[in-house]
Amino acid sequence: MKYLSYLLALVFTLTMGQAQGQNGWVRKSKGLYAQLTATHFSSNSYYSTEGVLFNEGSTFISQGLLFYGEYGLTDRFTAVLDLPVVMLNRFNTTGVVGGLGSAKLGLKYGLSKSIPISLAVDIEIPTDDGINFATAKEPNSLGTFDQINLPTSDGEFNVWTTLAASHSFPNGKTFGSIFAAANFRTQSFSHQFQSGLEIGHLFFNKLYLIGKLRIQERLSNGDAQTASFLYGEGTTFTSYGLTGMYNLNQKWKLVASFSDISNFISNRRNIYDGFTLNLGVAVEY
Repeated sequence: MKYLSYLLALVFTLTMGQAQGQNGWVRKSKGLYAQLTATHFSSNSYYSTEGVLFNEGSTFISQGLLFYGEYGLTDRFTAVLDLPVVMLNRFNTTGVVGGLGSAKLGLKYGLSKSIPISLAVDIEIPTDDGINFATAKEPNSLGTFDQINLPTSDGEFNVWTTLAASHSFPNGKTFGSIFAAANFRTQSFSHQFQSGLEIGHLFFNKLYLIGKLRIQERLSNGDAQTASFLYGEGTTFTSYGLTGMYNLNQKWKLVASFSDISNFISNRRNIYDGFTLNLGVAVEY
């Protein structure tokens, strides 16, 4: 059915935070979807944990290669893998550090066969201890080279629980989804809450355009004053974006996306403000 293709635009990165699309549909039994995406982010506008803007410092740059996959274990259960295969972080004043991003393994369950409602549980597994120092290109006034921690993984486990619902309109080309999610974190990091919506439409029987809106808030108070922005500690934001998906044939797709953040609903805190671009390919069986 056409609505199965709505699941294709599932990965884009928001300033180091992985954010897959959320909807109520699950894969059919033995159905497979895989996507490989290149991502780029660059900004010198940083919002502190108190929401104060600093935009006269160095530019933070992050690039990566992201893999996302789904496999239908049954008509109700879908296995999910979300893995940044490589992440490269730097400031314009430092060298580059790289590594794997945190791996997310999940299971999505279709609560109803007649109504697209799903419940998903994802375990986010750290791929390092959250320590990866980049060295400054030039010495400081004392003649030594400063170092700054730019980890590609936050070094702690997370458990995401997501409830999502979707609706396909009678024309068969338009759909909408809403979701709510809670992230339970370890090592005294603050727990997080996300919610959002997606609206998509098929143009020319080839091109899907999907608009997305998402917010993140804290559910508890952690040690936000001392945590790197790359750990996502105390981070809040409103994210909006647009994903385009072009069907090359019955199996292969081209995927491109743009996302940015604002203070529209949730204020920007402990986060770099800028847009993220992604470009990739996807295959579906």
